[in-house]
Amino acid sequence: MLLGKINSFSIWLIVLGLSIVSIILIGGYTRISDSGLSITEWLPVSGILYPMSEAAWEIEFNKYKMIDEFMLVNSSMTLLEFKYIYFWEWLHRIFARLIGLIYLIPLVYLIISKKILRRYFYNIFLIGLLLAIQAIVGWYMVKSGLTGRVDVSQYRLSLHLTIAFIVLGLVFFTLLRFNSHQNNLRLDYDLVKRRKLILTIFVLIFFQIVYGAFVSGTDSGLLYNTWPLYDGKFLPNELVIQNKLLFNFFENKKFIIFFHRTFAFILLFLIAYLNFTIFRKNTNYKTVILVIVFDIVFIIQGGLGVMMIYLNIPWYLALAHQGNSILIFLLSFYMYALSKKSS
Repeated sequence: MLLGKINSFSIWLIVLGLSIVSIILIGGYTRISDSGLSITEWLPVSGILYPMSEAAWEIEFNKYKMIDEFMLVNSSMTLLEFKYIYFWEWLHRIFARLIGLIYLIPLVYLIISKKILRRYFYNIFLIGLLLAIQAIVGWYMVKSGLTGRVDVSQYRLSLHLTIAFIVLGLVFFTLLRFNSHQNNLRLDYDLVKRRKLILTIFVLIFFQIVYGAFVSGTDSGLLYNTWPLYDGKFLPNELVIQNKLLFNFFENKKFIIFFHRTFAFILLFLIAYLNFTIFRKNTNYKTVILVIVFDIVFIIQGGLGVMMIYLNIPWYLALAHQGNSILIFLLSFYMYALSKKSS
């Protein structure tokens, strides 16, 4: 049972979790639309204000004109086009501030009213700490693209996405833990027997999501518009650059997209094996339904990935691909939670 007794604490966690999902998607579109470098300063207080006059817009546009992305990529951009990308980066930053308020204000109320048990204090503190770190990392990421390059560092982009999913996972874990204590949720013994396999799948899914930031950050997905072959070949030409192991994994575009696709097949094999072990014997119908739902979401993810390849990664498919990855992440986490005793 995912949601049991609803009270102010669980509602807060649900709202916080949904807000994190929302900002992951907003951040995804900010990245897809190349809006992330449109605001070249980090002003935690005055940065809340949106330009309301033509003079204010000209000031912001002139700041953008000073960075390499404008000079080398967007030199023909009009003020109207700039306003569009500026809006998405501004919205992303405003929503990040909103999440801070969603975290802090209800937390003060819950503490004063003594509606948070001590066992959850560590989780809640860690969530807040990571949210604060995430704000700093967000600027650290943007700063990497302001000089010497025309986009942000794929390393910092991946770190930013990693923290977002860790925070989301921690909120989800706290909610599951709270519900297990409130409702005495039972273990799913069909999943308990396969705990190690489910944990492996969950960890690899998390890794695949994080590594997807390198695919996005280097535009590696644009190299080939054929699948499963690479322009008619099983392996891309010049796949590996000798004596540069880390370079191949994180900067060599051909190897990055090859590894991402290959890793998806490894996950497919492991999930197929999980299905085989679940369905070969009579099992709990709830387990069957959960695994089928997980299978459907995973198949959709693969289908979106293939469609992106053939259609040259349109923004709506890229955003759907990222959104669906959140579902896969949470479903695999949930299956593992059902296989493991709550503490």
